[in-house]
Amino acid sequence: MDHTTILLTELVNNAKTHLDLLGYTEGTKKQYILKWNHFLMYAAQNGYAHYSKALKNEFLEKYYRIKAGKKLSESQVFKVRTITVLGELLEHNFFNKCHQRCGKQPPQQFLNILDKYEKLQQEKKLSPRTIRGKKIVLVRFFYHLEKQGLTDIKNLTSNEVLSYLPTLEKFRNNTKSGVLFSLRNFLLFLYSEGYITEPLNDLFPVIFSNKFDRLPSYYSTNEVNNLLCQVDRDSTVGRRDYLILLLAVQFGLRAGDIRQLKFQNIKWSRNTIEFIQQKTNAPIQLPLTDEFKYAVADYMKNSRPEVDDPHIFVRHRAPFQPFGESNSFHHIVNKYIKLADIELNGRRHGLHSMRHSTASNLLQNNTPYPVITGILGHKNSATTKCYLRIDIQQLRTVALEVPDEK
Repeated sequence: MDHTTILLTELVNNAKTHLDLLGYTEGTKKQYILKWNHFLMYAAQNGYAHYSKALKNEFLEKYYRIKAGKKLSESQVFKVRTITVLGELLEHNFFNKCHQRCGKQPPQQFLNILDKYEKLQQEKKLSPRTIRGKKIVLVRFFYHLEKQGLTDIKNLTSNEVLSYLPTLEKFRNNTKSGVLFSLRNFLLFLYSEGYITEPLNDLFPVIFSNKFDRLPSYYSTNEVNNLLCQVDRDSTVGRRDYLILLLAVQFGLRAGDIRQLKFQNIKWSRNTIEFIQQKTNAPIQLPLTDEFKYAVADYMKNSRPEVDDPHIFVRHRAPFQPFGESNSFHHIVNKYIKLADIELNGRRHGLHSMRHSTASNLLQNNTPYPVITGILGHKNSATTKCYLRIDIQQLRTVALEVPDEK
């Protein structure tokens, strides 16, 4: 869409059509259209014919009394979204059904080369998650090249590549090595496909990587129990949150697997949960616990929106659909850690830390490594052994005595 010539009335009409394409319910569409009519009326009264961010902010503040930077109620969040999606439609020709920020796009001059690289990765059968990670790295690299004045990838030299390295200093070593692996792979693609004449991938013959350079964050059994006790299981959202937390702390499920979990994955006759892991594409089978059975029944009967969707977890605000791929449930864990008044002491506090806590607490109960490997869905026990570093009780049994200094 032309950002400068499309009239606001035409933009709103296009947005109405987009609501139909996304399959919104009639009730939800009426709410959007009502807010857009308010927006059109305000714009007409104040002499505006085109959409702009300044107009959006002015309208929200003067018409709905919503000020930027203030904590918003649920109704205010929805009002902001209805106007924000107009800007997204104008800029990207679409907006997501579940509101998520559009990923940062590469500079226009590098868009085609990124598309070709992405298609090659898809042909190699890389997972969408891996490809998405590579693209995030490359978009950041492209913006660095733009700042260096590079307008054509064919003019890329070692100077631009090496000047990018100091920007990685703020990252941890493990993150930095991951960025360099992605960058080296892209430079090899450029050389192999004839975009550049110099093998710039040779700038990184060896990339040092140590994924064990940082201890996993974990929480004790008492801390985890305290966290679960903070959930209001008499509330609609609380029942959902409790079930999500149980999957993390009892079964050690990753966020992606929780998002993708479907009713068909619960095998009531076999008393198991069975699914294909999103990260490893390997099958896993876990025994159902009584606590989980009661929690899922309570959630289904008293909390889950009545929508025809196979996923267990859906949003509790319209549109009622599964959580987006970028949702890692960090806000849920963080909310109850704060309510439990748990001291972080530098520890991470996302859903993955609950997975680490599952491993730690199993270790402290002397659970054999092959069993922990099976529960966590690791391909082999070598991966599981990284948790040896957080098994404090066992480490104490092999600690060397420090001799007295005389």
